[in-house]
Amino acid sequence: MTLRHLPETRNLAVDCLTAIDNEEEIGRLPNLRLLDFGVFELDRPDFLRTIELRRLAQLSLGENRKRNFDLSPLADCELLDGLFIHGHSKGIGGLEGVPRLRTLTLSGYAKKHALNFVKDLSTLKDLKLILGGRADIDDLSSKSLENLHIIRVQGLATTGDLSRLPVLSSLRIEDQIQLKQVDLNGASLKRLALINCKNLAELPGLDKQDHLREFSVFRVALDLDGLRDREWPSATRSVRLFSGKNKWNEDAAAQLAARNLNEKGDLWP
Repeated sequence: MTLRHLPETRNLAVDCLTAIDNEEEIGRLPNLRLLDFGVFELDRPDFLRTIELRRLAQLSLGENRKRNFDLSPLADCELLDGLFIHGHSKGIGGLEGVPRLRTLTLSGYAKKHALNFVKDLSTLKDLKLILGGRADIDDLSSKSLENLHIIRVQGLATTGDLSRLPVLSSLRIEDQIQLKQVDLNGASLKRLALINCKNLAELPGLDKQDHLREFSVFRVALDLDGLRDREWPSATRSVRLFSGKNKWNEDAAAQLAARNLNEKGDLWP
């Protein structure tokens, strides 16, 4: 009810809460542009229908026990640029109607739900897959996606043929214990980071990445000596290699710096 006294609110976080009352008051804010919403026990599938979605630029839907929000009303989001969804999937095909969506994060997205709806998001540039689980992402395709980030997706064993993402330029993969190789033959990347994928031993197609500007690996099973000593493309500006040995890391960094391959990259913190 406090929101009745704050009609000018543009940025609202109602997040990390167990329960709330009078949730319909959120929909009565005439100037709301950014909303972070995460109420664990709220059981209201029609919640998004209570909000004036046409004005929202950013929306985050956090963890919820039921994970039963109907997402189809998001088709009314005329200005939505960034969207975070944890666990919800019902009506996700409604995102096809969002004309300006550039950034999408799917967290805890169940493996029984397909990713094929992404192909219809014609303006999407950035996609993050966090948690959840699936053996592959073969049903993921996009003609517009430029940046893909995969973090701790349980059971992921392959990224498949990346040619189904023809304009992908940046790929970052983290915490994937099942992943043994990433086939780059169908890709043309500018940035690649592989982090804490301890069974990853093969990168077929790396020799074809003539436009690769940044390359980072940490805790992988790749041949780090070979990566340190290889002839990198003329486009490459940053090579960062991390083993479990500090002395090796320091020596490798010095050798790469001597070859002008130590520019700070965007894909590493």
